[in-house]
Amino acid sequence: MPKVVTKETLDAMSNFQVRDDDVIVASYPKTGTNWLLEIILKIRRAARERQTELCEDSVMFGPMELKIPSMPQPGYIKLAEMPSPRIMNTHLPIQFVPPGVSKPQNKVKVLVPMRNPKDTAVSFFHFLNKMMPLENPGKEIVLQWEEFAQDFINAKVGYGDFCDHVLGWWKMRDDPHFLFLKYEDMKKDLLSAVKTIVAFLEVDLDESTIKGITEASTFNNMKADLDNAELVERQAIARKGIIGDWKNMFTPEQNEAFDAWYEKKLAGTGITFDFE
Repeated sequence: MPKVVTKETLDAMSNFQVRDDDVIVASYPKTGTNWLLEIILKIRRAARERQTELCEDSVMFGPMELKIPSMPQPGYIKLAEMPSPRIMNTHLPIQFVPPGVSKPQNKVKVLVPMRNPKDTAVSFFHFLNKMMPLENPGKEIVLQWEEFAQDFINAKVGYGDFCDHVLGWWKMRDDPHFLFLKYEDMKKDLLSAVKTIVAFLEVDLDESTIKGITEASTFNNMKADLDNAELVERQAIARKGIIGDWKNMFTPEQNEAFDAWYEKKLAGTGITFDFE
């Protein structure tokens, strides 16, 4: 686990109360989490939920298990105080999340974005280098790509092995409370992805509204919003948002090592990825 996830927080997850109208994004870091959260937020906002006022602040606390530098408390404590409806996210493997997330009941919705591991590793590397000064004020800490790439396939990065993490959630693919989305599919046909999310959330929106949400949710538009966010942590989230950026970082040897690793882990599981 990253150092901003404590044992106390992990212990508290078993008692965190998930509500019937909660929407949760469960993901490995840098697989499209915030992109998906922004889309969900726009859908909820467009639906103008009549029974309860949409609490948009819930997405600002980051993953429920983290204490981000600019927040005085871990996300789960603040979320417990928030009125419904809440939109939450977690990067925890399925075995560590609250029971109401790993085995959702009633109307709880869990969305799981997935992204090819090569682009995920590159995005994770750049994000951590942006976050290091925030988490270690006054210290100069710079990650080296060669070391990080090896650590990634050796499960020595925050949240552990990418393949194990994805496979843990993938076991729930036949549960109607879950929706799995691939980052690459969203990039190639965002309109279809937004329509799928709208249907999953059981929201009634007309075609023009859905198209407007899609346009507002393109990566470039979302990046502009995040780059100007009040929280410095959110400003570090979006970078290129493209498929295949790994080609700018990987050596042939690293590419072969990644291929062998994920083939061994994911072959026969039904999980496949586009790499360009």
